[in-house]
Amino acid sequence: MPIATKRKQEKIATPIVEEPAPLPLLEEQAPKPKVTALIFSYDNAPGLRRCLAALENSNDRQLLEILVVDAGSHDESPGMDSEFSNITILRLPRYFGRTKALNIGTRTAAGEFLFFLTPEVEVMPTTIPSLLARLESDSEAAATCPLVLDTDAKPADQFYRLPTPESGATLVPQSIDKAAETTEVEYATFRAFLIRKYFVKGINYLDERYGDFGGDAEVCWQIRRTGKKTLVLPRVTALHTPLRAEYSASAQTLLDADRIHGTAVYFGKHYGFLSGLTFRVKSILNALFTLRLSLFMSLVTGTKIDGSQSTIL
Repeated sequence: MPIATKRKQEKIATPIVEEPAPLPLLEEQAPKPKVTALIFSYDNAPGLRRCLAALENSNDRQLLEILVVDAGSHDESPGMDSEFSNITILRLPRYFGRTKALNIGTRTAAGEFLFFLTPEVEVMPTTIPSLLARLESDSEAAATCPLVLDTDAKPADQFYRLPTPESGATLVPQSIDKAAETTEVEYATFRAFLIRKYFVKGINYLDERYGDFGGDAEVCWQIRRTGKKTLVLPRVTALHTPLRAEYSASAQTLLDADRIHGTAVYFGKHYGFLSGLTFRVKSILNALFTLRLSLFMSLVTGTKIDGSQSTIL
């Protein structure tokens, strides 16, 4: 019988397996805003305060970003984020005009939709959700607007026909049936105006050849050009409290020159260079014959509101 050979058994140490450290708890992230309420503000702290308070009471507030672009206000407006901690204020050093300010805000906005708004307007809790629901469900709509009512429940100036060389700088109002579910309009101001952000980006943002006047008309023209609609929802309302502003003679001249400049740009883009030039020349001659020499000089030099002015409004 063979002799068995004993082999030395090697003692193998069993490794100690440590329990893995627990993963840190992920902080619950706030939902990404779906709508950015973009407010252009200048020297209207009482109105802005009411506007922001109304927005804070909106349904689905967690899906709403509130972004204020302040155009160099001299009142309490630039510090309003100390009262409303969940808003963002972009403080511009000067009044560069509404068009440029809204472009700055649009590029900053995180929302998929933009709700252009003025401080004079207070939305209802259901205003933005109702406008959004209609815009998302209607593929033919590019923008939706509420019916803005004044303190006497009368519609505020908000909807017009698009300007034509025949109408000149005079805006022709478009009436709204308050009982209708929706009404298509040619031209809605940015007083309260919800639009898809990609549409604004698709037209390369607002045309900054406009100063204060003309950007909203341009967007509405572009909407019609693409075969889309600007819809008013008359049963969806907001409250308008007008700003009682008294302008100096120089400020009024600047506003008038900016409106004429914007109208001339609009006509030149959509009715041909000659149409824009003709409107500008007629406006210059009218200012001369009515002895509005300051306006005459402003029109000759092509003045618009662009931040180059030492004083404004």
